[in-house]
Amino acid sequence: MIAYKAALGYSPFTYRYCLNNFDEYCCTDFPKETILTKELVEGWVRLSDTESTNSLRRRATAVRELGRYLHSIGLPAYIMPTGMIARQTRYVPHIYTEQELSAFFYGAYHYDDQVKDPLVQYIVPVLFRVMYCCGLRPSEGRLIKTEDINLETGRVYIREAKRHKDRIVVLSDDVLLLCRRYDCLRKTLCGESECFFPDKDGRARTARWAGYQFKKCWRISGMDNFTDPRPRMYDFRHSFATKKLHDWLDAGENLYSMLPYLSSYMGHCNFAITAYYVHLLPERLRQSPMIDWQAFGELLPEAPL
Repeated sequence: MIAYKAALGYSPFTYRYCLNNFDEYCCTDFPKETILTKELVEGWVRLSDTESTNSLRRRATAVRELGRYLHSIGLPAYIMPTGMIARQTRYVPHIYTEQELSAFFYGAYHYDDQVKDPLVQYIVPVLFRVMYCCGLRPSEGRLIKTEDINLETGRVYIREAKRHKDRIVVLSDDVLLLCRRYDCLRKTLCGESECFFPDKDGRARTARWAGYQFKKCWRISGMDNFTDPRPRMYDFRHSFATKKLHDWLDAGENLYSMLPYLSSYMGHCNFAITAYYVHLLPERLRQSPMIDWQAFGELLPEAPL
């Protein structure tokens, strides 16, 4: 099923984590069951005391898709009705202020040395700078391959992104210089590696690792007492998009002409997703006579991707 979903453009990580946990649940609670039954599925989709509604929705969706896949290849399986899956709570992006960005990157650049993994203190500031300055999804930053970043021209090839939508982004001069310096340190400390941000074994850093470093940077900065919406790594991407729109409006550009460029750069699967970011602009810019709000309202999707 995971291979089938990957062929359709989904990341294999979308279902792998949930289905690994589902396997453990089946082995523990239904060790002799050979069919995806209603009892088995309904036991899996009970909300735990420490779980969010969105987390339950991810688990439920994974097992429903598994049921649909088994049925499609001729195997008996219970397919959970869509009405049983909790409605997703829309996340409101945290758009970073200049003060917050300065504080975060202060924490990233004052990261303490780690004896067991000395490369970490050099990876952290560069990885997050690249993610923010290029508007990358967190996984796109973590998984950059050394062969895909040209340290002469600053061109970065983002491969196997969402929906298999490969694209090229370009580093600004200051970020390119930062990457060149980091690359020298990387080669000195761990030699050549397939991944540009490798772990001690040369493999790509995990999402859990990146999440831990992200939270640690905020702790070091002293600015970690956020109220909802709390910042996430993905909000670097949201902030990149809204800042670019802000700059274009300040420069008197026509957003209808410029949005397709932003859409292509960010690797969106359709133009409507990019238009979502217009509604995240500050109030004073959302009053701009340059924007036809009725037209933009017709473009808006349910949620950004």
